[in-house]
Amino acid sequence: MKTLKYILLFAGVLSFSACNSWLDEDPEYSINTNTAFATKESAQMALQGCYGYMANDNGYGQAWQELMISASGFGWYQTNGNDQDDYTSLRAIPASTLINMAWTGMYKVIGETNAFIANMEESPLDESVKTSMLAEAKFLRALAYYNVVTTWGDAPFKTTPSASDAVALPRVEKATILAQVEKDWTDAFNDLPEKATDGFASKWAAKAFLGKLYYTIAAQGDQAAWEKAKACFDEVYNKGIYALQPKFGDLFANNVTGSKESIFQMNYAVSGVSRNRGSWLFAPTNSTTGKSWSRIRASKALYDYFRGTYPGDARLEVTFQSKWRNYTANGQVAAQVEPVPSARDTTYAYPLVSYDSKETPEGWSKSKLLVAEIPYEQLPDPANPSAKELSSGKYAGMDELVKKYSENTGDNQGWPYFKKPIDQVVSAQNSHKNIFIYRYADMLLMMADVYNELGDKNKAIDLADEVLSRARQSGSQPSEQPARWNSSLSKDQIKEKIYFERIFEFSGEPGMYQIVRSRGTEMLKKALELNNNHELVLLHNANTATGVNNFRDRYYNNGDLSEDFLKKNLLLPIPKNEIDTNSAIDFSDNNFGY
Repeated sequence: MKTLKYILLFAGVLSFSACNSWLDEDPEYSINTNTAFATKESAQMALQGCYGYMANDNGYGQAWQELMISASGFGWYQTNGNDQDDYTSLRAIPASTLINMAWTGMYKVIGETNAFIANMEESPLDESVKTSMLAEAKFLRALAYYNVVTTWGDAPFKTTPSASDAVALPRVEKATILAQVEKDWTDAFNDLPEKATDGFASKWAAKAFLGKLYYTIAAQGDQAAWEKAKACFDEVYNKGIYALQPKFGDLFANNVTGSKESIFQMNYAVSGVSRNRGSWLFAPTNSTTGKSWSRIRASKALYDYFRGTYPGDARLEVTFQSKWRNYTANGQVAAQVEPVPSARDTTYAYPLVSYDSKETPEGWSKSKLLVAEIPYEQLPDPANPSAKELSSGKYAGMDELVKKYSENTGDNQGWPYFKKPIDQVVSAQNSHKNIFIYRYADMLLMMADVYNELGDKNKAIDLADEVLSRARQSGSQPSEQPARWNSSLSKDQIKEKIYFERIFEFSGEPGMYQIVRSRGTEMLKKALELNNNHELVLLHNANTATGVNNFRDRYYNNGDLSEDFLKKNLLLPIPKNEIDTNSAIDFSDNNFGY
Protein backbone atom coordinates (compact mmCIF):
# COMPACT_ATOMS: atom_id res chain seq x y z
CA MET A 1 0.00 0.00 0.00
CA LYS A 2 1.18 3.51 -0.72
CA THR A 3 2.41 5.51 2.20
CA LEU A 4 0.08 8.34 3.18
CA LYS A 5 2.90 10.86 3.31
CA TYR A 6 5.21 12.00 0.59
CA ILE A 7 8.89 11.30 0.22
CA LEU A 8 11.19 14.05 -0.94
CA LEU A 9 14.37 12.82 -2.54
CA PHE A 10 17.32 15.16 -2.64
CA ALA A 11 20.35 12.91 -3.08
CA GLY A 12 21.51 9.70 -4.66
CA VAL A 13 20.45 7.96 -7.82
CA LEU A 14 16.78 8.87 -7.29
CA SER A 15 17.54 12.51 -6.68
CA PHE A 16 15.83 14.91 -9.01
CA SER A 17 17.56 18.06 -10.15
CA ALA A 18 19.06 20.67 -7.88
CA CYS A 19 19.31 23.97 -9.71
CA ASN A 20 18.89 27.73 -9.52
CA SER A 21 16.38 28.03 -12.34
CA TRP A 22 13.65 25.55 -13.16
CA LEU A 23 14.92 25.47 -16.76
CA ASP A 24 18.42 24.17 -16.14
CA GLU A 25 17.60 20.86 -14.58
CA ASP A 26 19.33 17.76 -15.92
CA PRO A 27 17.81 15.16 -13.60
CA GLU A 28 20.46 12.98 -12.05
CA TYR A 29 18.32 9.87 -12.12
CA SER A 30 18.00 10.15 -15.91
CA ILE A 31 21.69 9.31 -16.21
CA ASN A 32 20.80 5.69 -15.61
CA THR A 33 17.14 4.96 -16.19
CA ASN A 34 17.58 1.23 -15.68
CA THR A 35 18.99 1.86 -12.23
CA ALA A 36 16.31 4.35 -11.29
CA PHE A 37 13.31 2.42 -12.60
CA ALA A 38 14.48 -1.17 -12.62
CA THR A 39 11.80 -1.98 -10.06
CA LYS A 40 8.30 -0.81 -9.35
CA GLU A 41 9.44 0.27 -5.89
CA SER A 42 12.17 2.59 -7.18
CA ALA A 43 9.77 4.14 -9.68
CA GLN A 44 7.19 4.60 -6.94
CA MET A 45 9.73 6.40 -4.77
CA ALA A 46 10.56 8.76 -7.62
CA LEU A 47 6.86 9.43 -8.25
CA GLN A 48 6.31 10.17 -4.59
CA GLY A 49 9.11 12.70 -4.92
CA CYS A 50 6.93 14.51 -7.47
CA TYR A 51 4.07 14.62 -4.97
CA GLY A 52 6.54 15.81 -2.36
CA TYR A 53 7.55 18.83 -4.40
CA MET A 54 3.88 19.79 -4.74
CA ALA A 55 3.56 19.53 -0.95
CA ASN A 56 6.76 21.25 0.21
CA ASP A 57 7.52 24.83 1.31
CA ASN A 58 7.47 26.21 -2.24
CA GLY A 59 4.23 24.34 -2.90
CA TYR A 60 1.19 23.87 -0.71
CA GLY A 61 3.24 23.47 2.46
CA GLN A 62 3.75 27.24 2.64
CA ALA A 63 3.86 29.44 -0.47
CA TRP A 64 0.56 28.27 -2.00
CA GLN A 65 -1.18 28.95 1.29
CA GLU A 66 0.55 32.15 2.33
CA LEU A 67 0.57 33.94 -1.02
CA MET A 68 -2.81 32.77 -2.28
CA ILE A 69 -4.66 33.80 0.87
CA SER A 70 -2.77 36.99 1.70
CA ALA A 71 -2.84 38.36 -1.87
CA SER A 72 -6.46 37.37 -2.46
CA GLY A 73 -7.90 40.80 -1.65
CA PHE A 74 -9.36 39.56 1.63
CA GLY A 75 -6.14 38.97 3.55
CA TRP A 76 -4.31 41.25 5.96
CA TYR A 77 -0.59 41.51 6.61
CA GLN A 78 1.43 44.15 8.41
CA THR A 79 1.71 47.43 6.52
CA ASN A 80 5.47 47.50 6.98
CA GLY A 81 6.56 48.19 3.41
CA ASN A 82 8.05 44.78 2.61
CA ASP A 83 7.14 42.61 -0.36
CA GLN A 84 4.45 40.76 1.64
CA ASP A 85 2.82 44.10 2.38
CA ASP A 86 3.05 44.87 -1.34
CA TYR A 87 1.17 41.83 -2.60
CA THR A 88 -1.36 41.99 0.24
CA SER A 89 -1.96 45.62 -0.74
CA LEU A 90 -2.44 44.49 -4.37
CA ARG A 91 0.70 46.20 -5.57
CA ALA A 92 2.88 43.10 -5.97
CA ILE A 93 6.45 43.46 -7.20
CA PRO A 94 8.48 41.05 -9.39
CA ALA A 95 11.23 40.93 -6.73
CA SER A 96 8.89 39.36 -4.15
CA THR A 97 10.51 36.40 -2.40
CA LEU A 98 7.23 34.57 -1.89
CA ILE A 99 6.03 35.06 -5.46
CA ASN A 100 9.32 33.55 -6.58
CA MET A 101 8.83 30.66 -4.13
CA ALA A 102 5.38 29.92 -5.52
CA TRP A 103 6.60 30.13 -9.13
CA THR A 104 9.61 27.93 -8.39
CA GLY A 105 7.42 25.44 -6.55
CA MET A 106 5.12 24.78 -9.49
CA TYR A 107 7.93 24.73 -12.04
CA LYS A 108 9.84 22.29 -9.87
CA VAL A 109 6.86 19.94 -10.07
CA ILE A 110 6.71 20.51 -13.83
CA GLY A 111 10.41 19.78 -14.27
CA GLU A 112 10.31 16.67 -12.11
CA THR A 113 7.19 15.25 -13.77
CA ASN A 114 8.62 15.96 -17.23
CA ALA A 115 11.72 14.00 -16.29
CA PHE A 116 9.75 11.23 -14.63
CA ILE A 117 7.51 10.79 -17.68
CA ALA A 118 10.46 10.66 -20.09
CA ASN A 119 12.31 8.11 -18.00
CA MET A 120 9.25 6.01 -17.25
CA GLU A 121 8.45 5.75 -20.96
CA GLU A 122 11.90 4.17 -21.46
CA SER A 123 11.63 1.91 -18.42
CA PRO A 124 11.55 -1.89 -18.84
CA LEU A 125 8.74 -2.17 -16.29
CA ASP A 126 5.45 -3.83 -17.18
CA GLU A 127 3.15 -1.61 -19.24
CA SER A 128 0.33 -1.79 -16.70
CA VAL A 129 2.63 -0.36 -14.03
CA LYS A 130 3.99 2.28 -16.37
CA THR A 131 0.55 3.40 -17.55
CA SER A 132 -0.77 4.11 -14.06
CA MET A 133 2.37 5.89 -12.87
CA LEU A 134 2.58 7.98 -16.03
CA ALA A 135 -1.03 9.02 -15.46
CA GLU A 136 -0.22 10.17 -11.92
CA ALA A 137 2.72 12.23 -13.14
CA LYS A 138 0.56 13.82 -15.84
CA PHE A 139 -2.11 14.61 -13.25
CA LEU A 140 0.46 16.49 -11.15
CA ARG A 141 1.96 18.27 -14.16
CA ALA A 142 -1.49 19.42 -15.20
CA LEU A 143 -2.22 20.78 -11.73
CA ALA A 144 1.08 22.65 -11.67
CA TYR A 145 0.52 24.20 -15.10
CA TYR A 146 -3.09 25.05 -14.21
CA ASN A 147 -1.83 26.90 -11.13
CA VAL A 148 0.79 28.72 -13.19
CA VAL A 149 -1.69 29.89 -15.83
CA THR A 150 -4.40 31.00 -13.38
CA THR A 151 -1.81 32.94 -11.37
CA TRP A 152 0.57 34.31 -14.04
CA GLY A 153 -1.17 33.80 -17.40
CA ASP A 154 1.15 33.19 -20.37
CA ALA A 155 4.24 31.35 -19.16
CA PRO A 156 7.30 29.31 -20.19
CA PHE A 157 6.17 25.89 -21.38
CA LYS A 158 7.94 22.58 -21.73
CA THR A 159 6.89 18.93 -21.57
CA THR A 160 10.27 17.27 -21.96
CA PRO A 161 13.28 17.13 -19.62
CA SER A 162 15.60 20.11 -19.91
CA ALA A 163 19.21 19.73 -20.94
CA SER A 164 21.65 21.96 -19.11
CA ASP A 165 21.83 24.38 -22.03
CA ALA A 166 18.07 24.70 -22.42
CA VAL A 167 17.70 27.71 -20.16
CA ALA A 168 15.84 30.10 -22.47
CA LEU A 169 12.12 29.64 -22.97
CA PRO A 170 9.78 32.48 -23.92
CA ARG A 171 6.31 32.90 -22.52
CA VAL A 172 3.73 30.83 -24.39
CA GLU A 173 0.08 31.79 -24.73
CA LYS A 174 -2.01 30.33 -21.95
CA ALA A 175 -4.33 28.60 -24.44
CA THR A 176 -1.44 26.39 -25.56
CA ILE A 177 -0.59 25.49 -21.98
CA LEU A 178 -4.21 24.81 -21.05
CA ALA A 179 -4.50 22.49 -24.06
CA GLN A 180 -1.71 20.43 -22.52
CA VAL A 181 -3.45 20.55 -19.14
CA GLU A 182 -6.58 19.23 -20.85
CA LYS A 183 -4.59 16.42 -22.49
CA ASP A 184 -2.83 15.46 -19.26
CA TRP A 185 -6.01 15.32 -17.19
CA THR A 186 -7.77 13.42 -19.98
CA ASP A 187 -4.95 10.86 -20.04
CA ALA A 188 -5.10 10.69 -16.26
CA PHE A 189 -8.84 10.02 -16.37
CA ASN A 190 -8.36 7.26 -18.92
CA ASP A 191 -5.47 5.55 -17.15
CA LEU A 192 -5.85 6.08 -13.40
CA PRO A 193 -7.70 3.69 -11.07
CA GLU A 194 -11.23 4.50 -9.91
CA LYS A 195 -10.05 5.13 -6.37
CA ALA A 196 -6.76 6.02 -4.74
CA THR A 197 -5.31 6.48 -1.30
CA ASP A 198 -5.98 9.95 0.10
CA GLY A 199 -3.44 12.38 -1.26
CA PHE A 200 -2.87 10.57 -4.55
CA ALA A 201 -4.42 11.06 -7.97
CA SER A 202 -7.47 9.08 -9.06
CA LYS A 203 -9.59 8.70 -12.18
CA TRP A 204 -12.54 10.77 -10.94
CA ALA A 205 -10.35 13.45 -9.46
CA ALA A 206 -8.95 13.94 -12.97
CA LYS A 207 -12.46 14.26 -14.40
CA ALA A 208 -13.43 16.77 -11.70
CA PHE A 209 -10.31 18.79 -12.50
CA LEU A 210 -11.21 18.69 -16.19
CA GLY A 211 -14.55 20.23 -15.26
CA LYS A 212 -12.74 22.92 -13.30
CA LEU A 213 -10.46 23.57 -16.27
CA TYR A 214 -13.39 24.02 -18.66
CA TYR A 215 -15.15 26.21 -16.08
CA THR A 216 -12.06 28.42 -15.92
CA ILE A 217 -11.84 28.66 -19.71
CA ALA A 218 -15.56 29.44 -19.98
CA ALA A 219 -15.41 32.14 -17.30
CA GLN A 220 -12.63 33.78 -19.32
CA GLY A 221 -14.90 34.09 -22.34
CA ASP A 222 -15.01 30.78 -24.25
CA GLN A 223 -18.77 30.16 -24.27
CA ALA A 224 -18.42 26.67 -25.76
CA ALA A 225 -16.55 25.57 -22.66
CA TRP A 226 -19.66 25.87 -20.46
CA GLU A 227 -21.10 22.74 -22.08
CA LYS A 228 -17.79 20.91 -21.68
CA ALA A 229 -17.69 21.83 -18.00
CA LYS A 230 -21.28 20.67 -17.58
CA ALA A 231 -20.52 17.30 -19.17
CA CYS A 232 -17.58 16.69 -16.84
CA PHE A 233 -19.37 17.83 -13.71
CA ASP A 234 -22.48 15.82 -14.59
CA GLU A 235 -20.41 12.69 -15.07
CA VAL A 236 -18.67 13.07 -11.71
CA TYR A 237 -21.91 14.03 -9.94
CA ASN A 238 -23.86 11.08 -11.34
CA LYS A 239 -21.06 8.65 -10.54
CA GLY A 240 -21.61 9.30 -6.82
CA ILE A 241 -17.95 8.94 -5.85
CA TYR A 242 -17.92 12.15 -3.80
CA ALA A 243 -20.22 13.60 -1.15
CA LEU A 244 -20.20 16.51 1.26
CA GLN A 245 -18.80 15.92 4.73
CA PRO A 246 -21.90 16.10 6.98
CA LYS A 247 -20.36 18.65 9.37
CA PHE A 248 -18.31 21.50 7.90
CA GLY A 249 -16.00 21.73 10.91
CA ASP A 250 -14.91 18.10 10.61
CA LEU A 251 -13.05 18.96 7.41
CA PHE A 252 -10.49 21.00 9.33
CA ALA A 253 -9.55 18.70 12.17
CA ASN A 254 -6.02 17.33 12.34
CA ASN A 255 -4.97 14.46 10.06
CA VAL A 256 -8.24 14.31 8.11
CA THR A 257 -8.32 11.32 5.79
CA GLY A 258 -11.14 9.33 4.26
CA SER A 259 -13.51 12.25 3.66
CA LYS A 260 -15.75 11.69 0.65
CA GLU A 261 -15.59 15.44 0.07
CA SER A 262 -11.90 15.28 -0.76
CA ILE A 263 -11.30 15.25 -4.50
CA PHE A 264 -7.59 15.88 -4.02
CA GLN A 265 -5.57 16.76 -0.96
CA MET A 266 -2.02 17.08 0.32
CA ASN A 267 -1.11 14.87 3.29
CA TYR A 268 1.47 15.76 5.92
CA ALA A 269 3.28 14.33 8.92
CA VAL A 270 4.95 16.58 11.49
CA SER A 271 8.10 14.48 11.17
CA GLY A 272 8.09 14.49 7.36
CA VAL A 273 10.45 16.33 5.04
CA SER A 274 7.47 17.89 3.28
CA ARG A 275 5.73 19.89 5.99
CA ASN A 276 2.62 22.00 6.40
CA ARG A 277 3.66 25.37 7.86
CA GLY A 278 0.14 26.81 7.72
CA SER A 279 -0.44 27.00 11.46
CA TRP A 280 2.89 28.76 11.96
CA LEU A 281 1.81 31.36 9.38
CA PHE A 282 -1.78 31.92 10.47
CA ALA A 283 -2.07 31.26 14.22
CA PRO A 284 -2.05 34.20 16.66
CA THR A 285 1.27 34.68 18.42
CA ASN A 286 1.69 32.32 21.42
CA SER A 287 -1.70 30.69 20.80
CA THR A 288 -0.45 27.13 20.17
CA THR A 289 1.96 24.63 21.65
CA GLY A 290 4.44 25.35 18.85
CA LYS A 291 5.55 28.37 16.86
CA SER A 292 3.04 30.93 15.60
CA TRP A 293 3.78 34.15 13.74
CA SER A 294 0.26 35.54 13.17
CA ARG A 295 1.56 36.65 9.78
CA ILE A 296 -1.67 36.59 7.78
CA ARG A 297 -5.13 37.51 9.01
CA ALA A 298 -8.55 38.15 7.50
CA SER A 299 -9.83 41.57 6.55
CA LYS A 300 -12.65 43.20 8.49
CA ALA A 301 -14.57 43.44 5.24
CA LEU A 302 -14.49 39.68 4.64
CA TYR A 303 -15.63 38.80 8.14
CA ASP A 304 -18.39 41.39 8.21
CA TYR A 305 -19.73 40.59 4.75
CA PHE A 306 -19.83 36.87 5.57
CA ARG A 307 -21.52 37.45 8.92
CA GLY A 308 -23.85 40.13 7.59
CA THR A 309 -24.93 37.92 4.69
CA TYR A 310 -25.47 34.77 6.75
CA PRO A 311 -26.07 35.58 10.46
CA GLY A 312 -25.74 32.45 12.54
CA ASP A 313 -23.89 30.50 9.83
CA ALA A 314 -21.96 27.74 11.63
CA ARG A 315 -19.10 28.10 9.15
CA LEU A 316 -18.11 31.43 10.71
CA GLU A 317 -16.84 29.79 13.89
CA VAL A 318 -14.83 27.28 11.85
CA THR A 319 -13.41 29.88 9.46
CA PHE A 320 -12.40 32.69 11.83
CA GLN A 321 -10.78 32.92 15.26
CA SER A 322 -11.24 35.99 17.46
CA LYS A 323 -10.21 34.76 20.92
CA TRP A 324 -7.59 32.44 22.39
CA ARG A 325 -5.62 31.54 25.49
CA ASN A 326 -1.89 32.17 25.32
CA TYR A 327 0.72 29.46 25.76
CA THR A 328 4.04 29.75 27.54
CA ALA A 329 7.40 29.08 25.90
CA ASN A 330 7.32 25.46 27.08
CA GLY A 331 3.97 24.80 25.41
CA GLN A 332 1.77 25.06 28.49
CA VAL A 333 -1.40 27.13 28.77
CA ALA A 334 -0.56 30.42 30.49
CA ALA A 335 -1.52 30.62 34.14
CA GLN A 336 -4.90 31.99 35.14
CA VAL A 337 -4.59 35.64 36.21
CA GLU A 338 -7.24 35.86 38.91
CA PRO A 339 -8.66 33.39 41.48
CA VAL A 340 -11.35 32.38 38.97
CA PRO A 341 -11.32 32.27 35.16
CA SER A 342 -11.73 35.75 33.71
CA ALA A 343 -11.48 37.76 30.52
CA ARG A 344 -7.88 38.60 31.45
CA ASP A 345 -6.95 35.00 30.63
CA THR A 346 -7.89 35.47 26.97
CA THR A 347 -6.80 37.66 24.07
CA TYR A 348 -9.54 39.09 21.86
CA ALA A 349 -9.54 40.21 18.23
CA TYR A 350 -12.10 41.81 15.92
CA PRO A 351 -15.12 41.75 16.24
CA LEU A 352 -14.61 41.24 19.99
CA VAL A 353 -13.11 43.69 22.44
CA SER A 354 -12.29 43.59 26.14
CA TYR A 355 -12.70 46.74 28.21
CA ASP A 356 -12.27 47.80 31.81
CA SER A 357 -15.28 47.59 34.14
CA LYS A 358 -13.50 49.90 36.61
CA GLU A 359 -14.41 47.44 39.36
CA THR A 360 -12.00 45.15 41.20
CA PRO A 361 -13.66 42.12 42.82
CA GLU A 362 -12.47 41.16 46.26
CA GLY A 363 -9.30 39.10 46.12
CA TRP A 364 -8.48 40.13 42.54
CA SER A 365 -5.21 41.82 41.65
CA LYS A 366 -6.69 43.85 38.79
CA SER A 367 -10.02 45.29 37.75
CA LYS A 368 -12.47 43.03 35.99
CA LEU A 369 -12.53 43.09 32.19
CA LEU A 370 -15.77 42.86 30.27
CA VAL A 371 -16.07 41.53 26.73
CA ALA A 372 -18.25 43.01 24.01
CA GLU A 373 -18.97 42.00 20.44
CA ILE A 374 -20.30 44.05 17.55
CA PRO A 375 -24.11 43.62 17.75
CA TYR A 376 -24.52 42.74 14.08
CA GLU A 377 -28.13 41.63 14.34
CA GLN A 378 -29.14 45.07 15.66
CA LEU A 379 -27.34 47.16 13.04
CA PRO A 380 -28.97 48.70 9.95
CA ASP A 381 -26.19 47.26 7.77
CA PRO A 382 -24.52 44.34 9.55
CA ALA A 383 -22.16 43.79 6.61
CA ASN A 384 -20.69 47.26 7.13
CA PRO A 385 -20.90 48.40 10.77
CA SER A 386 -21.07 52.17 11.14
CA ALA A 387 -18.76 53.81 13.67
CA LYS A 388 -21.44 56.42 14.32
CA GLU A 389 -24.05 53.76 15.03
CA LEU A 390 -21.72 51.73 17.23
CA SER A 391 -20.75 54.83 19.24
CA SER A 392 -24.33 56.00 19.68
CA GLY A 393 -24.43 54.88 23.30
CA LYS A 394 -26.90 52.07 22.64
CA TYR A 395 -24.37 49.25 22.83
CA ALA A 396 -22.10 48.45 25.78
CA GLY A 397 -18.40 48.40 25.00
CA MET A 398 -18.75 49.77 21.49
CA ASP A 399 -17.12 53.12 22.24
CA GLU A 400 -14.07 51.14 23.33
CA LEU A 401 -14.26 48.91 20.26
CA VAL A 402 -14.47 51.81 17.80
CA LYS A 403 -11.59 53.61 19.49
CA LYS A 404 -9.40 50.51 19.57
CA TYR A 405 -10.03 49.38 16.02
CA SER A 406 -10.19 52.76 14.29
CA GLU A 407 -7.68 54.89 16.19
CA ASN A 408 -5.07 52.79 17.95
CA THR A 409 -1.69 52.19 16.40
CA GLY A 410 0.36 49.08 17.03
CA ASP A 411 -1.09 45.57 16.95
CA ASN A 412 -4.61 46.33 18.13
CA GLN A 413 -5.90 42.88 17.06
CA GLY A 414 -8.19 44.63 14.61
CA TRP A 415 -8.38 41.69 12.22
CA PRO A 416 -9.78 38.20 12.86
CA TYR A 417 -7.57 35.19 12.17
CA PHE A 418 -8.14 32.48 9.59
CA LYS A 419 -8.87 29.47 11.77
CA LYS A 420 -8.87 26.58 9.30
CA PRO A 421 -5.05 26.27 9.08
CA ILE A 422 -4.49 26.59 12.84
CA ASP A 423 -3.29 23.49 14.69
CA GLN A 424 -3.56 23.94 18.46
CA VAL A 425 -0.95 21.24 19.07
CA VAL A 426 1.42 22.14 16.23
CA SER A 427 4.93 20.69 16.56
CA ALA A 428 7.33 23.64 16.19
CA GLN A 429 6.38 24.95 12.69
CA ASN A 430 4.90 21.65 11.50
CA SER A 431 1.15 21.18 11.46
CA HIS A 432 -0.81 17.95 11.77
CA LYS A 433 -3.34 19.22 9.23
CA ASN A 434 -3.78 17.91 5.72
CA ILE A 435 -4.76 20.42 3.02
CA PHE A 436 -7.67 20.13 0.61
CA ILE A 437 -6.67 21.24 -2.87
CA TYR A 438 -10.09 20.50 -4.35
CA ARG A 439 -13.26 19.82 -2.39
CA TYR A 440 -16.53 18.46 -3.73
CA ALA A 441 -18.24 21.59 -2.37
CA ASP A 442 -16.31 23.66 -4.90
CA MET A 443 -17.31 21.36 -7.72
CA LEU A 444 -20.97 21.75 -6.72
CA LEU A 445 -20.72 25.55 -6.68
CA MET A 446 -18.91 25.71 -10.03
CA MET A 447 -21.46 23.25 -11.40
CA ALA A 448 -24.23 25.55 -10.16
CA ASP A 449 -22.56 28.45 -11.96
CA VAL A 450 -22.40 26.39 -15.15
CA TYR A 451 -26.10 25.53 -15.02
CA ASN A 452 -26.95 29.16 -14.36
CA GLU A 453 -24.92 30.28 -17.37
CA LEU A 454 -26.69 27.68 -19.51
CA GLY A 455 -30.12 28.98 -18.48
CA ASP A 456 -31.20 26.50 -15.80
CA LYS A 457 -31.26 28.71 -12.72
CA ASN A 458 -33.48 26.35 -10.73
CA LYS A 459 -30.92 23.56 -11.08
CA ALA A 460 -28.23 26.08 -10.15
CA ILE A 461 -30.08 26.98 -6.94
CA ASP A 462 -30.56 23.29 -6.11
CA LEU A 463 -26.86 22.56 -6.51
CA ALA A 464 -25.77 25.57 -4.48
CA ASP A 465 -28.26 24.63 -1.79
CA GLU A 466 -26.51 21.32 -1.26
CA VAL A 467 -23.58 23.35 0.08
CA LEU A 468 -25.82 25.78 1.97
CA SER A 469 -27.85 22.94 3.49
CA ARG A 470 -24.69 21.32 4.84
CA ALA A 471 -23.81 24.66 6.45
CA ARG A 472 -27.27 24.86 8.04
CA GLN A 473 -26.71 21.44 9.60
CA SER A 474 -23.15 22.07 10.77
CA GLY A 475 -23.82 23.75 14.12
CA SER A 476 -24.81 22.14 17.39
CA GLN A 477 -28.39 22.83 16.29
CA PRO A 478 -29.76 23.36 12.76
CA SER A 479 -29.86 27.01 11.73
CA GLU A 480 -31.92 29.08 9.31
CA GLN A 481 -28.84 30.53 7.65
CA PRO A 482 -27.50 30.29 5.07
CA ALA A 483 -31.05 30.18 3.72
CA ARG A 484 -31.99 28.66 0.39
CA TRP A 485 -31.89 31.22 -2.40
CA ASN A 486 -35.17 32.52 -3.76
CA SER A 487 -36.20 31.26 -7.18
CA SER A 488 -37.10 34.82 -8.19
CA LEU A 489 -33.41 35.75 -8.38
CA SER A 490 -32.16 36.76 -11.80
CA LYS A 491 -29.33 35.04 -13.65
CA ASP A 492 -26.93 37.85 -12.75
CA GLN A 493 -27.96 37.78 -9.09
CA ILE A 494 -27.35 34.04 -8.91
CA LYS A 495 -23.97 34.48 -10.57
CA GLU A 496 -22.99 37.01 -7.90
CA LYS A 497 -24.30 34.85 -5.08
CA ILE A 498 -22.32 31.84 -6.32
CA TYR A 499 -19.20 33.98 -6.62
CA PHE A 500 -19.39 35.17 -3.02
CA GLU A 501 -20.54 31.78 -1.75
CA ARG A 502 -17.30 30.30 -3.06
CA ILE A 503 -15.39 33.02 -1.21
CA PHE A 504 -17.28 32.30 2.02
CA GLU A 505 -16.97 28.52 1.75
CA PHE A 506 -13.24 28.57 0.94
CA SER A 507 -12.00 31.48 3.04
CA GLY A 508 -8.64 30.59 4.55
CA GLU A 509 -7.95 27.85 1.97
CA PRO A 510 -5.35 27.86 -0.83
CA GLY A 511 -7.86 28.48 -3.62
CA MET A 512 -8.79 31.99 -2.43
CA TYR A 513 -6.67 33.93 -4.92
CA GLN A 514 -8.02 32.00 -7.90
CA ILE A 515 -11.64 32.14 -6.71
CA VAL A 516 -11.63 35.91 -6.17
CA ARG A 517 -10.34 36.37 -9.75
CA SER A 518 -12.38 33.61 -11.35
CA ARG A 519 -15.01 35.93 -12.84
CA GLY A 520 -12.81 38.71 -14.15
CA THR A 521 -12.62 42.39 -13.33
CA GLU A 522 -16.38 42.89 -12.91
CA MET A 523 -16.62 40.61 -9.90
CA LEU A 524 -13.15 41.45 -8.61
CA LYS A 525 -14.29 45.06 -8.34
CA LYS A 526 -17.37 44.05 -6.34
CA ALA A 527 -15.13 42.08 -3.98
CA LEU A 528 -12.61 44.87 -3.44
CA GLU A 529 -15.37 47.46 -2.98
CA LEU A 530 -16.36 45.64 0.20
CA ASN A 531 -13.04 46.69 1.70
CA ASN A 532 -12.85 50.16 0.18
CA ASN A 533 -16.39 51.02 1.34
CA HIS A 534 -16.06 49.53 4.83
CA GLU A 535 -16.55 52.34 7.37
CA LEU A 536 -14.23 51.07 10.08
CA VAL A 537 -11.55 50.30 7.49
CA LEU A 538 -11.78 53.82 6.09
CA LEU A 539 -11.75 55.38 9.55
CA HIS A 540 -8.70 53.44 10.70
CA ASN A 541 -6.88 54.10 7.45
CA ALA A 542 -7.53 57.83 7.77
CA ASN A 543 -6.66 58.01 11.47
CA THR A 544 -3.31 56.28 10.96
CA ALA A 545 -2.31 57.98 7.72
CA THR A 546 0.62 59.91 9.19
CA GLY A 547 3.77 58.49 10.69
CA VAL A 548 5.04 54.93 10.59
CA ASN A 549 2.39 52.37 11.45
CA ASN A 550 2.76 48.68 10.66
CA PHE A 551 -0.83 47.92 11.65
CA ARG A 552 -3.11 49.82 9.30
CA ASP A 553 -6.16 48.91 7.31
CA ARG A 554 -5.79 49.05 3.55
CA TYR A 555 -7.57 51.30 1.08
CA TYR A 556 -6.83 49.60 -2.22
CA ASN A 557 -5.23 51.90 -4.80
CA ASN A 558 -6.29 54.92 -2.71
CA GLY A 559 -9.89 54.14 -3.60
CA ASP A 560 -9.43 54.11 -7.37
CA LEU A 561 -10.59 50.66 -8.48
CA SER A 562 -9.97 51.51 -12.12
CA GLU A 563 -10.18 48.96 -14.91
CA ASP A 564 -6.40 49.10 -15.29
CA PHE A 565 -5.88 48.42 -11.58
CA LEU A 566 -8.33 45.51 -11.69
CA LYS A 567 -6.83 44.08 -14.88
CA LYS A 568 -3.37 44.23 -13.35
CA ASN A 569 -4.56 42.39 -10.27
CA LEU A 570 -6.04 39.47 -12.18
CA LEU A 571 -2.47 38.10 -12.28
CA LEU A 572 0.77 38.28 -10.33
CA PRO A 573 4.05 39.47 -11.87
CA ILE A 574 6.55 37.06 -13.39
CA PRO A 575 9.28 36.85 -10.72
CA LYS A 576 12.42 38.91 -11.17
CA ASN A 577 14.53 35.81 -10.60
CA GLU A 578 12.95 34.12 -13.64
CA ILE A 579 13.52 37.19 -15.78
CA ASP A 580 17.14 37.41 -14.63
CA THR A 581 17.90 33.75 -15.38
CA ASN A 582 15.75 33.16 -18.49
CA SER A 583 17.29 35.00 -21.45
CA ALA A 584 14.10 34.59 -23.49
CA ILE A 585 12.16 36.88 -21.11
CA ASP A 586 12.83 40.46 -20.09
CA PHE A 587 10.94 42.94 -17.93
CA SER A 588 8.96 44.23 -20.92
CA ASP A 589 7.43 40.75 -21.19
CA ASN A 590 5.87 40.93 -17.73
CA ASN A 591 2.15 40.98 -17.09
CA PHE A 592 0.04 44.08 -17.60
CA GLY A 593 0.81 46.81 -15.09
CA TYR A 594 4.07 45.34 -13.78
